[in-house]
Parts: sequence; structure tokens; C-alpha cells
Amino acid sequence: MRLGLSTRARTACALALCVAGAAHAQTAEPPQVLGPWIGPGAPTEQPDLRLYGTDLGWTVEHDGKLEILFGDTWPHSRSVCEPDPTHDDSQARIPLALPVGGSLPPVEFYADPSAPNEFARIRLERQGQDLLLGYGQVPIAAFSDGRRVVGLFNRGELVRCQRVTPAAEPSCPPQRGDLGERLDHRAGTPLVCSTNVGECVPDFLGLVLPCDVATGGGCFFGQACAPSTTGFCTDPTSSQSDGTPASDRFTIAQENDFAFQRRDEPTHYDSVALWRTNKFINATTRSVRRFTGTRRGNDFRPGDGALFVWGRPGYTGEQGREAQLYLMVQPLPMRAPGSKRHRGWPYTPLYFAGADAKNRPRWSPRQSQAAPLALDGRVGGSPHEAYPIVDQMAIAWVDAPIRKWVMLYGGDVDEWFLADPANARPGPAPGAIQIRFADQPWGPWSEPQPHLIPGSPSVVGDMYGPGGVLYHHACVDQGPATCARTDPTRPLHSLNPGCAPFPVEFEIGYFYAPNIIDAYTKPDGAGGVDLYWNVSTWNPYAVLLLKTKLRP
Repeated sequence: MRLGLSTRARTACALALCVAGAAHAQTAEPPQVLGPWIGPGAPTEQPDLRLYGTDLGWTVEHDGKLEILFGDTWPHSRSVCEPDPTHDDSQARIPLALPVGGSLPPVEFYADPSAPNEFARIRLERQGQDLLLGYGQVPIAAFSDGRRVVGLFNRGELVRCQRVTPAAEPSCPPQRGDLGERLDHRAGTPLVCSTNVGECVPDFLGLVLPCDVATGGGCFFGQACAPSTTGFCTDPTSSQSDGTPASDRFTIAQENDFAFQRRDEPTHYDSVALWRTNKFINATTRSVRRFTGTRRGNDFRPGDGALFVWGRPGYTGEQGREAQLYLMVQPLPMRAPGSKRHRGWPYTPLYFAGADAKNRPRWSPRQSQAAPLALDGRVGGSPHEAYPIVDQMAIAWVDAPIRKWVMLYGGDVDEWFLADPANARPGPAPGAIQIRFADQPWGPWSEPQPHLIPGSPSVVGDMYGPGGVLYHHACVDQGPATCARTDPTRPLHSLNPGCAPFPVEFEIGYFYAPNIIDAYTKPDGAGGVDLYWNVSTWNPYAVLLLKTKLRP
């Protein structure tokens, strides 16, 4: 099954996607949707496995295998009507090469050994404690250090202030490495304790949501903002800070877990380090063959010489706050805690701290000195992010004949997650997945251009229209071109007695969470490169596979 964009959308994309600027001259043709890959309408290699839909899908190549990690996974269409799960993330294997003939690569999910018809739930342990991985608590990236697969997990775990003694003023804990051994003090972030931030009660799907004590802002309907007994740790150097107490809740640090995959249990991960951060809450990774710390002597092809982590302080930035882009680099390979050479995990990050007029980077071990990357295509340019909804992102090196870094990001979120929905979707293509290019991992990055566009529900071939892949209540079937159908049961239905659907489903679909598959991205034999990537859809709850043709 192959789906395309409408003629109008193709023309608009072709005009928009020739990125200007001598340093970033690049053309990306309109993406081709190869079909639903996982979820409703997708082919399945495991017909007996209970699995309705999922999202995310971060790929990592290791030891001759290609793994893919998914987020919240629904066993069946009424999963959202059941009690909140404690573990609902899944993992699968896909072939290292695309099938001959253009069919979709088969996806083989790991099954639960004790229940072969159930998918194996990803487990994350920290010092022997099985951590919750329910709704919104997911792997956000994965990479190989040459010796093992390493997962990066975000559980929405907010960093709380602590009291050294009952009478002491609350303060923020130091940055730590292997869950106990203190890192060099320079690598820590000088987090600041804020009592302006409370927490919404009751919790939301098991997650603690921060709120502004003065206004109650940040809580959903039915929640109240309760003051915190100690306060929360914030990063005043984050691009989410506008200098006012009202922005404190957007600058709270969270704890990301670096975790090693168990060799004999592929879906089981052991946390080896906590990364307390706000600037890298929303992160993506790439491991490369060689990085010198300069512009020269680098080999950015996939490898195990160095790790790049790009991050943003959140998934949206509104009302003067921004989710700008930051960069960290970490040497590879990593030695496990307890090895002879290292008592603890050798976590020695360096943060991009700016560049000179010749785009020579500066690096600092202090996260507080991490500088946002230029996003206007100019060396030393502006880090301003034009789109309030940045959502998840994928960044990958595309080798010859392109020789560029490419970034896919954006899409959309539900309006109830936004502070100012009316102004959160600027530009001519609201809800689009954006594309950028750069010569170096620190940029400067070219200005964003709409790439995968939802379009109109009335246009055949548009993603919202007949023949498209996103549900829209205004879409009407036109002959063989049928509209995407809504999931039978959606999360908001759980508010109804018996989890009954609404007479008309008004929650339209949208794109989010792109992931670039390095193993599939190859020269096309005609002077360009075929970039393969997957993206999640929210209604129907699925993962699509796409191809973008890049031209020098």
C-alpha cells in the first residue's frame, strides 16, 4: 500500500523544501508514506499477539541486529478503558535491510515468555527497584556504545528540593553519576530551589504535574494546585525561563535514566546513571565513529567513538518561553559500573558552549554554560525556535552525496496540553513535521521548512483527506479514496460511563515522534539519498513508515 500527497500539497512542499543559504543548500522532495507499519491497518507477522497500537519507535543497531523501542502500547482497542498500566512499553526486532520488492519490513515484537500471546513489557530497574513505566513514562532514545545497547528513559520524575536537616532550608541535590558516586562538581547544574511551584492533585495518569502556586496554572480540570513541602529544583539558565516566577514550573529539572540492556533479557534495562536536567528533558541521540571536538577529523557515520545528545527543555514553548536546542557530547565506549578502571559509570559530558566567527565550537563540563544552537542558518545566529510545538525530534547524519545532518521534529499535541492554543501553530502548515539541515552537529541549523503536512480534510490525498492517514471528523469518503477511521475507543472516552464513545469523535489525528532509520538510509543511485523514517499518529494510534528523497 502506497499513499501520496495531493498535487497541491506536493507543489507547496517542492517550493518550500529547497532550503536556502550557501552553507545549507539542500532539497528534500515531498515524503512518501509507504503505509501503516504498526497499528490499525498495518500488516502483522504475529497474528496471535495481542497488540492494537503503539507509538514512538526508536531504532538502534547493535551486534548485527536492529532493535526498535516503542512507547505506550495498547494490547487491544479498549486498553484505555482499563486501569492505568504500570508497564506498557514494548520492543521489537526489524531486519537490517529493506525487503526486496518494496514491501514493509516485518516487525517481530518480543513476546512475554510466560504468556506468548502478550508482548513483553520493557522493564527499567534502578538499584534493584522496578520503576513504573506507565502512560507517558517511556524510552526517549537508544544507542549502541559498541558493547551494549543503552536506553535513555524519561519518566517525568521531577527533581524535588531536599532538606539536609529538618531545620535547614531546602536545597537541590548534587548531580550524581552511577546512582551514588558523585560526579566531578563541575559537571553538575546549579539548580535553584523554587517554592513558587506546587503539584496538581490528584495526579494525572500517575504523573506529577507541576503548577504555579500563585495562579494554579498547569492543572487540568478536576485538579487543584497544592503547595510542595520542599519545592522543586529549577534551571534558571533554561530557554523556558522568562525571568518571572510564573515560568519556574517550566524550568523544573527531571531525572533521565541511562540504562544498559541486559544481554540475556533484551527488554530489561538496568539504570546506571541519573541525568538531572531541564535542557535535555526532550532528547535524541546519535553515536558516531569519531569526533575530535573540532570541525576537522570527524567521521559522523554510525559508530561507537562518541555520543551526541541533542535536547530541548520540554515539548512546547509558549508565551515568551522557548524549547530551544542544546547539545552534549560523551566519549564512548562506556564501562559498566564496578569495572576495574572505573568504580562508577564514567559519565563525563561536555556541553556545547558557543562558537566563534569561524564556527569553531567551545565545550564546557558545566551544564549551566550550555548554549542554545543557532537555528537561523547563520554562524553565531539566533537560537530562536519559530514553532512553539517542537515535540520529539530525530537527528541523523546523512553521508555522501549529501553530507549533512538532518533534523525532523514538530507535529502537534492535544490542545489541553497548551497554554495558548490560538497562537501555538504559526505558519502556513499547522501540525507539520518540520525539516532542518546542518553541516556540523552544533549547527548552525537551517530554518525550518514544513515537510510532512496534514493538509485539508476536503482534499483527496491530503493526510486529513480521503486516502489519507489521519482521522478528521470533516472528511468524507470519495469513491475508492476513503477517510482514515478513528480508533474505536479513545482516552477521553474513559470519562464516559462504561467508556462509551462519543456520538461524533472530534479528536482529530496528528503527527509526532519522527525517527530516522540509519540502516535503511542509502544513496538512491541517481545522485541523491533515500531517507527512511517512521512517525507516530495520534488517532488512529499507529506508526507509519515513510521515505524522503534528498538531493544535494
